[in-house]
Amino acid sequence: MNIDNDLYDQILRVMPISCVDLIVVDDAGRVLLAKRTNEPGKGYWWFPGGRVHFLETRLEASRRKLKEECGLEAEQIVEIGTYDVIMERSDHTEKLHGITTLFYAMVGMQVNYILDSQNSEADWRLPHEWLRLDLHPFVQNGLKVFIGKYPQSIA
Repeated sequence: MNIDNDLYDQILRVMPISCVDLIVVDDAGRVLLAKRTNEPGKGYWWFPGGRVHFLETRLEASRRKLKEECGLEAEQIVEIGTYDVIMERSDHTEKLHGITTLFYAMVGMQVNYILDSQNSEADWRLPHEWLRLDLHPFVQNGLKVFIGKYPQSIA
């Protein structure tokens, strides 16, 4: 479902966008993050995810985004929480507002991902390894919440 770019830019200026983000975890407890090539989050390591389509549930969107962005399928997806993500565009010209539901997605032994054009690179690392980097506050907080709720997943 594509929205004309001009219309989408107008929508972004007047209302929040409903999104999903996924903390994708493998059997070794590693988390997959990808470096964004477009807004929002351009240049940041970020969770796979994106916009929820009209008449699509957030769970359906999370499965679709995992497949589209990474070529992966989840064995299990669990909702962690819903958050406001308010941030500036990378060129600092305006602010963006997303309301995102963060999901934990277990992919087991599927570690070979296929990135889409929204990401320039991706990597599997343990959560504490990711937290050593300069991450966007939403990604930092999401990883910390995940560690607190699912410590057995990263053992």
